[in-house]
Amino acid sequence: HVKIMKVETQDFYLSVFLCLNGLDLLELKDYDQRKLFVFEDTDKFQQLKREYYFNQAKVDPLLFKKQIRELKALIATSNQ
Repeated sequence: HVKIMKVETQDFYLSVFLCLNGLDLLELKDYDQRKLFVFEDTDKFQQLKREYYFNQAKVDPLLFKKQIRELKALIATSNQ
């Protein structure tokens, strides 16, 4: 039984970027009026996070827009 290390972020657009690059959103948690996005803390997560924050990320703008809509829909569903 291997324990999965998890990482949480409040950064919506980072979460969109991570999902777009194949990472699974493990959980969506309430945090005051906001949401926390929970991912598995893997080497790929760390690599993508570095690319994102160091302005090295490349995305297809239409796919990014689609992923934004999907994540917003998920948030809306979780608020019901």
